[in-house]
Amino acid sequence: MAIRREVLLIVVLLLIVIALVKIIEFFQVDVVQGDAAKFVLEDLRTKYPGADTEIMSITPMVNERGGHYFEVKAKVTQDPNSPCPLRSHIFYDYPTQNFVPALPEVITDNCQVCLEGQGICTIAFPEEAIIASHTLSGTAAVNAFVQSTPGIFPKVTEGVDTWVVTWDSEGSDHYYIVEVKRNGVISRAERIDKASLGNPNGISGNITTG
Repeated sequence: MAIRREVLLIVVLLLIVIALVKIIEFFQVDVVQGDAAKFVLEDLRTKYPGADTEIMSITPMVNERGGHYFEVKAKVTQDPNSPCPLRSHIFYDYPTQNFVPALPEVITDNCQVCLEGQGICTIAFPEEAIIASHTLSGTAAVNAFVQSTPGIFPKVTEGVDTWVVTWDSEGSDHYYIVEVKRNGVISRAERIDKASLGNPNGISGNITTG
């Protein structure tokens, strides 16, 4: 009976040790992931001052020598509340590896989306929706408002299959609501007079989805 108790005690102690090791490894991973995110965000703020930056994903990886590192994908949006925001995806390896990370992925450039001859149009990000809302077919009046109105800004909300972009300025007596389907079709571009809504000061706006 005494031997059996000792065996059970040893088994229990081993299980406790294993559990403690797993807990320590879990928190170590969290700490390293936090370090990776902090490093990337600080680097992006230095390289892209004033831009909207965000960590999109942190993926654990193993190199050819069996070493562990993280592949970090981050978003950088320059001029996020302008008519033509510039969005790119930047890739990092943390800690730094002996190979070059993936090249930056340009999402928006030259204030153009859904160009002819580039395959299926997909409006996947709010920056694309902003550009689409005043450049695609059916948005001529919106574009005229955007180009001629001081202090203009967009507000973006995301639906199931539609982006809604509101263009407004505190000094204007009207604003526009534009609905952009994910396939690039403009389903609504409507002028709203503020006087009819009792909203003389307009609405505050920014990109609300990443």
